[in-house]
Amino acid sequence: MLLENERYPQDTRVRHEAESLVAAGHRVTVIAPRGQEQARVETIDGVIARRYRLPVASGGLRELLIEYAVAHVQLFARGLRELFAGATVVHLHNPPDTLFPLGLVARALGRRVVFDHHDLAPELFRQKFGPSRLEAVLSAAELASLRSADAVIVTNHSARERALARGVSPARVAVVRNGPRAATLSHSVDQRPGALRDPRLLFVGELEPQDGVMAFPRILSLLRDEHGLGEARLTVIGDGSCRAPLERALAAAGLADRVRFTGWVAHRLVPGLLAEGDICVDPAICDEKNHRSTATKTAEYLGAGRPAVSYDVVETRRTAEDAAAYAPCHDERGFAALIAELAGDPERRRDLGERALARASELVWEHSETALVSSYARL
Repeated sequence: MLLENERYPQDTRVRHEAESLVAAGHRVTVIAPRGQEQARVETIDGVIARRYRLPVASGGLRELLIEYAVAHVQLFARGLRELFAGATVVHLHNPPDTLFPLGLVARALGRRVVFDHHDLAPELFRQKFGPSRLEAVLSAAELASLRSADAVIVTNHSARERALARGVSPARVAVVRNGPRAATLSHSVDQRPGALRDPRLLFVGELEPQDGVMAFPRILSLLRDEHGLGEARLTVIGDGSCRAPLERALAAAGLADRVRFTGWVAHRLVPGLLAEGDICVDPAICDEKNHRSTATKTAEYLGAGRPAVSYDVVETRRTAEDAAAYAPCHDERGFAALIAELAGDPERRRDLGERALARASELVWEHSETALVSSYARL
């Protein structure tokens, strides 16, 4: 498995897939960036992690291109070494979509290639940097990745439709959703009683422009000024290029003491942190990329039995169904109003929590694991 945009085992999807394949009898090596204090090589729950140093982009296009250049040299060199050592399958995780040349080498050697389509890279690039001629290059790379793979794994039906529209045979595409393991689901809806004057809000995930996190100062200000919820507090679990500007914006709005940043934490600690929240939030913006993407946080919120508020993003609604509250797209005032409504209505919070647990039981990783292992069996 080749991974560029996240560390291992911090990437939940990659970790679940790797561990499931090990349980199915495969020998799995994940090549991924090396975080601080991580070993260069170690075995975690049966998965061999081989890590490389990577300069992390600060948000600019130049820095991103440098990051990708270094990553490609590392991934190609280490991937070739694994192939010549006998690896029978190359599993390419995107983004980026430009790892397909190693897949072509694998095909030439008689090996198999799996393309794991996490994100729509051209749309993600447009989110970060605006329209550019590079989008055409990324679109061509996506097409090459899809068509050069023996099997394509996608996170939802929107991504499956994209693969089919680009000429991939339906038999080669498997939907492997992101979902919590059954053992991590909450057993009951545990919430603070009564109307809440100090709701505890919680966000999990990347702090990037497409995640809508720069709206937090405005949303917290609306809760304070229009709904009398000046004691609302937000815990942010995660990190990204928006953290520093977000901290500055919160300080400028007089809200710095209302927000706690934990940074990335061990995944085993996330359920406990989720249990501390009254209401989970997902302010991801409504655009083409997000409408077609399934955020891991959505399933995590469901699995914790927490009421959640998001914008009316297509794949978020398909995932959570009636187990979340949806604000009209781009309506920060409506988003804040839904939080205030839930804070004041304990019965509604409990109802959404119970719906969340019921929906989560339909989305547990074990269901996706079956699709993943079956896809590998067909190789």
